[in-house]
This record gives sequence, structure tokens and C-alpha cells, in this order.
Amino acid sequence: MIKSTSIAFAIAVLASPLVASAADSMKGPSHGALQLSAALSPSPARQGPEVVTIAVKDPAGKPVRGATVKVASSMPTMSMTGPTVSARESKTGIYTAKINLNFATTWRFDVTAAGGGKSGSTQVSADVK
Repeated sequence: MIKSTSIAFAIAVLASPLVASAADSMKGPSHGALQLSAALSPSPARQGPEVVTIAVKDPAGKPVRGATVKVASSMPTMSMTGPTVSARESKTGIYTAKINLNFATTWRFDVTAAGGGKSGSTQVSADVK
């Protein structure tokens, strides 16, 4: 089951319907000018391959094309880092990346995006079973 932490992963006050319908979304505060929202699929999150979907919006709520989006993962309870992946744009303002979550634990995802002369970041967590 995906679990939000104290101001966890996806930012966007209005999470993209595409992201929300694809899987459980993870929400957290946004830092910077871009709004970010994210989701893991399959859901609930499980050990093994997952797809991270990130929606990137500008301050007006419009999708951002051509952004550079990275997801760095870690397992805080195990004091370990996980993979860092780059997401590719699959639709306007929607970015996806495959990531392997090899341990059943709480994972933290630090997401950054830069595009259109603006940048943003968020941090979210998910409990992987």
C-alpha cells in the first residue's frame, strides 16, 4: 500500500487525472516553481519492478513539455540508497520511468524536474510489501 509521509511525494494541488487513475498517487509538498505529482504502478507497491509516473505542471497548472525529470530512491530504515532513474515524457507533461524496488521496506523518492526555465522538487514515500 502506498503511504504518504509527512508531506510526501507528489506535489500538485490538482494531481493529474492520468496519474491518479494509473495507480495510487503519492503526494507531498512542492518546492520551486514547478508542481509535481507522482504515482507507482502496480499498486499497491510491491517488491520488484514498478513504474513511476510523474506529472509536471507550471505555476498556472499547464503541463510542461520537454522537462528533465529524475527520481532518486533510498531506503531510510535500512540506511541504503536505491536506484536513480531518469523519466521520459510519454505524453505532454507526463513522464515515466521504470525502477526496481528490491526490498520490502519504506522507500523514499526524491523527484526533481527542470523545464521551461523553471524547476521543482518533491519528496514522497511508499511502503513496499
